[in-house]
Amino acid sequence: MDEEIVLREYLYSLRFYLFFVVILFITAIALGYMGFMSETFRGLFEVLGQLSEDIKDFTQYHPAWLIFLTFFIVIFLNNALTCFLNILTGPLLGIFPLYSLLFNGGLLGWLAHEMGLIVFLLIVPHGMFELPAFFISLAIGLRLARELFKQKEERRLKMKMKNGFRVYLKLIVPLLLIAALIETGLIVTGLLIAP
Repeated sequence: MDEEIVLREYLYSLRFYLFFVVILFITAIALGYMGFMSETFRGLFEVLGQLSEDIKDFTQYHPAWLIFLTFFIVIFLNNALTCFLNILTGPLLGIFPLYSLLFNGGLLGWLAHEMGLIVFLLIVPHGMFELPAFFISLAIGLRLARELFKQKEERRLKMKMKNGFRVYLKLIVPLLLIAALIETGLIVTGLLIAP
């Protein structure tokens, strides 16, 4: 029970960073919707389109459990690595976390512009777990970046990083596991029932 209170207090201490991250993410969605970086996203989608054709071949020749396991591992590791890097690179003045935030928000906005607002409904099942994990990792990374601006005698970077990675293991990884299970289930179901 004490661990839960400590975790709750830690999350509460991140409230301003979380607010900043969410506002920036919403701004990135709006920019993506208005066409910011649309050529980059369009190119990315062309590559993904070609990849999906290769995946269809994979799904025809392998059992459903192997397809599920493959997608689950790839999705989970991608998200876990992104969140890990958000925390780890935070002390580098938050460059990777901010880029990650702007890119993902912009991509979501661009998708909403290209495919309609239904995109937001499609990400709800896994996004309600994945986005909080993503936002928390970004907030931790930015908090660590801010630690570098403190006077040397006030700086507690090592301790703050240790606490951030504890939250990563106790909260972020479980959220990402749930999100990956849901997202994988939706993707594999879609692949198996698609003509």
